[in-house]
Amino acid sequence: MQHLAEDPLPLRKAKITLEAALKRAEKARAPFEAATKVAEAARQVAEAARHEAEAARREAESARQVAEAARQEAAAAREQAEAARRQAESARQAAEAARRAAEESRRAAEAQRQAAEEALDEAGRKVEEAEAYLAEVKAKPGKCHGAIWWMEKELEEQKKYLPSSKGGVAKRG
Repeated sequence: MQHLAEDPLPLRKAKITLEAALKRAEKARAPFEAATKVAEAARQVAEAARHEAEAARREAESARQVAEAARQEAAAAREQAEAARRQAESARQAAEAARRAAEESRRAAEAQRQAAEEALDEAGRKVEEAEAYLAEVKAKPGKCHGAIWWMEKELEEQKKYLPSSKGGVAKRG
């Protein structure tokens, strides 16, 4: 009965004190729990912002690399265009030089053709003079038949080398 004889008041008092302490602790802990929840939410927001910033950095790096590649391609294209322009310029100069050379060649050929025609006309006049002289010598008395025959043969031989349009004769065997 010892245990019944004990005063239950200290136990009850301790329970009440414990419950009061728990309530005070709960009240004191409530603002810290709210602050913890706010801090946790802020941490999550900061973590999400960090992930977004990382993604943006990677995207910016990728864009920079693409821009660098495009710049290099543009530089290469510019170099190719410059080389093509230089090549076209040299081809134009070569064509101009070839045109001038062809013009000079045409003038020279024209001059040679003119000189050849003049030489042919001169040869035709000389042949006519020779034929006239031969006819004059034949008409004179006391002619030398061997010399005349020889001159006629030489004259006929030279006519073989003239074109038929200029008084030449066809060659016979």
